[in-house]
Amino acid sequence: MSDTPDDIRQAAAGVLRPCLRLFPPAMAEQIQTYLQQSIHYEPVIGIMGKSGAGKSSLCNAIFQDQVCLTSDLLACTRTPQRLALSVGERTVTLVDLPGVGETPEYDVEYRSLYHSLLNELDLIIWVLRADDRARAQDISTHRELMACGADPGRFLFVLSQVDRFSSDSCDSDSPNGIPAAKVATLITQAASRFPSSFPVMAVSAHTGHNLPAFVELMIHALPAQASSQVYRQIKTENRTDDSRTKARKDFMSIAGHAFDAVTEPLFLPSGLARILKRLRRKLIRLAGSLWDRLFG
Repeated sequence: MSDTPDDIRQAAAGVLRPCLRLFPPAMAEQIQTYLQQSIHYEPVIGIMGKSGAGKSSLCNAIFQDQVCLTSDLLACTRTPQRLALSVGERTVTLVDLPGVGETPEYDVEYRSLYHSLLNELDLIIWVLRADDRARAQDISTHRELMACGADPGRFLFVLSQVDRFSSDSCDSDSPNGIPAAKVATLITQAASRFPSSFPVMAVSAHTGHNLPAFVELMIHALPAQASSQVYRQIKTENRTDDSRTKARKDFMSIAGHAFDAVTEPLFLPSGLARILKRLRRKLIRLAGSLWDRLFG
């Protein structure tokens, strides 16, 4: 189907009509408006990592649109680079965030920058080069973000370029020539230095190692209103049944919340309340069908 705003509105109205027509017009409009806000939500994802960590390569391996990220910021502005990824009318914004540790003066500016951006970011993907032992700048930046009130549940840490390890050091369980035991040790070390609500993932943009699993983790880490839009931007080969199911369920849960927001203020007899519960289940099922058309 076409991806223009008008076409999306018409699709939503058509799929949801069997349920919404049972509501008074004002209530039906409120539910549809709530869902439209989710359909047109534009996620913002922060990307952290030193120059050379493989941020651009990782993003290019995951997303359909091409990405060029850089941490080489102009000294006169010290502003983050923003890059909009678009599939049709849908947009996801990547924000390449600078790290502290250059100079004390710049660190003061970065602290102010973090404060202004944290509430805007749906997720922060932190790229750590697997064969780089120098983590001091990453650690100090992470601590600064935590001090600014960052939510640990909004961080994903990823060890990139694990294909760089020599295949000569591989053990018998090494997938794709990657030394599993060595990588497991690095994951443990990274997890101890960078506390997060999610496990550290080791990937290779070059070989595709663990990219679908990383996408699954990313979809699970995103807030419900952002997961479908991000899923739509993912390359087909990196989508899995798990990531699809999670994004679809998130959208269906938003439909349920929309229904609740409209109906909860009502005080109804038990008989009408049971009818509303059936209508809620019907709306959620129809929202799943709408997701298939818009995002699947």
